[in-house]
Amino acid sequence: MRRRTPNLRAPGAPALGSRLAALAPVALVALVTVSAAAPSPALAAGAPLAAPLVESKWLKLDGVPKEWPVALVSLGTRVTGKPTKADLSAQAAIAYDDARVYVAADVTDDALRGGADHVKLVLGFPGGRVQEVALYPGEPGKTAGSVKLPGGKAVAGAKVVEAPRSGGYTLEASIPWSAFPEAATTRVGLRAGFFVHDADGGGGVDAVVGSAASEAYGSLSPLATEPELALTDGLLRSKGIRGAARYDLVADIAGDAMRERVIVHERYLIVLGPGFRKGAQYYFEDLGVDANEGMLPSLTARDVTGDGQAELILRKRSGSGAKYREVMHVLQFGGGDTPKPIFQHEIAIATEKGSVVNDVEFVPDGAKMAIRVEPGKATRYDASNYAEGVETTYDPLLLPWGSIKSQLYKLTGAVFTKASEQKQAAAAGPRPPQAKAEEARGPAKPPALSPAEMLDKVYALYRRDRSASSSKPRFDLGADVASGREPERVLLHDRDLVVFGKGFRGGTGYAFMTLAQFASPADIRSVSARDLTGDGKAEIIVHGTVRAAAPKEAGAGTVDRDVVLIFRVEGESIQRIFAAEVARSIGDKKVSGELKFVRVGDKVGIELAPGRAGEWTEQTYPFNQDKGPVGGFEPLLLPWGGAQPVRYVWNGSIFAR
Repeated sequence: MRRRTPNLRAPGAPALGSRLAALAPVALVALVTVSAAAPSPALAAGAPLAAPLVESKWLKLDGVPKEWPVALVSLGTRVTGKPTKADLSAQAAIAYDDARVYVAADVTDDALRGGADHVKLVLGFPGGRVQEVALYPGEPGKTAGSVKLPGGKAVAGAKVVEAPRSGGYTLEASIPWSAFPEAATTRVGLRAGFFVHDADGGGGVDAVVGSAASEAYGSLSPLATEPELALTDGLLRSKGIRGAARYDLVADIAGDAMRERVIVHERYLIVLGPGFRKGAQYYFEDLGVDANEGMLPSLTARDVTGDGQAELILRKRSGSGAKYREVMHVLQFGGGDTPKPIFQHEIAIATEKGSVVNDVEFVPDGAKMAIRVEPGKATRYDASNYAEGVETTYDPLLLPWGSIKSQLYKLTGAVFTKASEQKQAAAAGPRPPQAKAEEARGPAKPPALSPAEMLDKVYALYRRDRSASSSKPRFDLGADVASGREPERVLLHDRDLVVFGKGFRGGTGYAFMTLAQFASPADIRSVSARDLTGDGKAEIIVHGTVRAAAPKEAGAGTVDRDVVLIFRVEGESIQRIFAAEVARSIGDKKVSGELKFVRVGDKVGIELAPGRAGEWTEQTYPFNQDKGPVGGFEPLLLPWGGAQPVRYVWNGSIFAR
């Protein structure tokens, strides 16, 4: 494998992270030179084995792992026999690409017995199934190495190259993913173990050392693939998150046949997978509530749309402790890399006075599912003492004493809409003595709220739901960004981009997106609106700076990336449709590109072009020219190396080259 200068890149997009662009600056491939005599780190109990994503052209399988994308770790567990370090010890490492798994090993063995001594790789898949292969070094000049399945069958297309050394041997191996049948759909959430077998003179097993005490699923170490390494290096490190996830699911939720891993750590929903964002990035979203505090009581994955891929079903609470409102959300990724809400309904409320919990059932509707909501059960609440406000952002809680017996929602187009509603006789609470006199006069009609008062109430609702600070929004503009004739109000409150208006969600609700890639609200420099797609509705344009500590190779200070993000209101949600890095700096050293809006027919295109450098030259600039999107951002074009301007045009869903 050829050594290359680490491509040091800074933080990722609001909902995307990668080791290419992690929240903590870590090179994608930090190459470590490992020789036969080099000390190897021991694998701590419970620590994952690192499995970086590599390009096969970097690997030269000559049996000598001089340069590998990850350090070989010491296999320090005695599994069978009583070997000493002098007669049996080993180190090993694993990497992969789309087609193959790669293994390197360095074994100290007093005598190599061809056809008997071997290194075993065991993979564990979600659900507890274990699959293995054995790597047999050959005898140089006599027999070739081989990779075998249990039972002795050779793995087609596999390769082992060994290199004897004084006191032992090293090897490198290439194994098709097809050797592990479960890997056809699942390559995240894995476990793994290495076991080195030393045969005695009679052909039996004399001793085994490994990375785990046994080959049983529960004994194996977690195996962290590229997006999982990116998550650890990025979001988890930057947020100081430690410990196990509150939820950890593996399901096929996004655009290909491979399964994704869905994780909730504290207040962050995370999605990653081998085919998701090219297998190197992850999506994350700030849920606004902490799952560890019981504010996310449920997260499941289930195909409710009949498209063969699962949707995420989560129940989310706003409030605190025993006083909260709970909403069910159904989120769909489909073929995209960000979720879209396709169903939302308030289903529970709890206060110190009592609680009401609705029943929700998914029922067959042909190849799809329908969603039935019923009033359920009330505790200490009835028609006489219930006086809670009615939810207006979503369909509200059904009350056991109310006039609705059940609601049935069916998939209509891309979202679930109410298909039918059963009525029931509403229960009346006790009337006060003056009720008859008031009834004789006729019901008093409350004064209608003005549109401005309604918008104030919607803004107050947002601030209550999000526990927003009392400070005023940093940006507040009026722009026609959604359906309807009236312009909407677009705010930046703290780090939330908020949209509401007279014609948006009936004038009673709002949409928001947390710009979580910015560490501080002060890092967001401007929010503006302009019609870029030619549909008569404005898009929202955000300029800001994403910051991270500078890697050692780049000097002290922080890496500051100036970025532009463009959002579009689609239906009742905010979707990101473009993002680009336009400058990068460390202290006074800076490289700036150019971003222009150019007319393309009835639309406005986006043109990125090389700009200029300040105090950096091509020789001193510590980063490489990115060849494609990094963490969801189109790359900064450098003023050297022959980079040419690139134009992006709206194609109906995103801005594409």
